[in-house]
Amino acid sequence: METRLDWTFTPRLSLQLFAQPLLSSGDYVQYKQLATSKSYDFLEFNPGAGFNTAGGVACPGICDLEGRQYVDFDGDGTADYSFRDRDFNVRSLVGNAVLRWEYRPGSTVFLVWQRRQSDYAFAGNLDFQRDATALFEAPADNRFIIKMNYWLGL
Repeated sequence: METRLDWTFTPRLSLQLFAQPLLSSGDYVQYKQLATSKSYDFLEFNPGAGFNTAGGVACPGICDLEGRQYVDFDGDGTADYSFRDRDFNVRSLVGNAVLRWEYRPGSTVFLVWQRRQSDYAFAGNLDFQRDATALFEAPADNRFIIKMNYWLGL
């Protein structure tokens, strides 16, 4: 959701604000594998309960164990591949504020503030209050810029 605000105090003094917040999440609920190459046929992995054994992780289909996903490709009951849970939350805020003052005709001073902050989590579900709070608690990169133009009437 992009937001812009322009405020003109006088013909020579104005303020422009820009804010672009982003809260998003991704929740992977079902994993598939292509059945054959050059096709759109899939093998679906059914969720099951996994447990540790002496030979590794026993898992029919796909299972979640200690924050990792385990997949049994060949159906023998032993996990063939594992990966970290892919669910995510992304939070981001980009903002600019520009104060523009034309101190004489054609000559202007710009005072600029830029702010960027972002955060990433492995939650996978959107909770507006939690995510907005985490966004404003995330580390921020602030930049302040002064630009001055002077018109030479030659």
